Amino acid sequence: MSSAPTQIREGVEYRALELPLAPTGDALPVDPVRFDLLVLECSEPQRSHSGEARRAMERLAAEHASTEIRVATLTPSGRPIALQSGDTADVQVSASHAAGLVAAVCRTGREGIGVDLVDPSSAGPGLDWWDGPQADKSRTNAERAAVWAAREAAYKAAKTDLPFSPAAITVRLSDEAAFDWQIDSAGDPIAGRGRFFSIADRLLAVAVQLESAASAAREEEVVVCS
Repeated sequence: MSSAPTQIREGVEYRALELPLAPTGDALPVDPVRFDLLVLECSEPQRSHSGEARRAMERLAAEHASTEIRVATLTPSGRPIALQSGDTADVQVSASHAAGLVAAVCRTGREGIGVDLVDPSSAGPGLDWWDGPQADKSRTNAERAAVWAAREAAYKAAKTDLPFSPAAITVRLSDEAAFDWQIDSAGDPIAGRGRFFSIADRLLAVAVQLESAASAAREEEVVVCS
């Protein structure tokens, strides 16, 4: 792996960060996915971070709305959703917390976004259990932490609201700064890309869902018919 994760700082609102998307085959270049990112130190590390995570997501989402956005959680999955005047807003949000930090991300549109914050020092060979006989025994703990964070972020971005199953999420590390992911589902596979960031000694993974070919075709059909 070559490129290193981008360094970020606590308390800074990173707006319109880009996740470049490479075209496939003879396709034309694809516009990068843009998202917002915020990492905050927990004001009271011994208490639940859910309130601080919700406020961080609302802070990011406010930039994309003319009226107030509130973040609620779906049950039983606990997935956060952005609401505007009681209706679902055209904004996707996600949050994670670890070791005294809360991370929040936001993007506009219908496709999902997910984030996961991990401490690489806590990773170990036990994380390879999820890959079974196909596990890469040569992985370093840093790579194990990256794959785990990518899986968590991808699960959130997929918005399936099914129980978290790491073994069902395929992650391919492009380098130390990026990854691709896919989750097989009853319909079309859900797939996307991701980017890593580092903050102090923590690793942050941000995953975005990409529109499937089938979804794009259905949208085109609706446009043509209308």
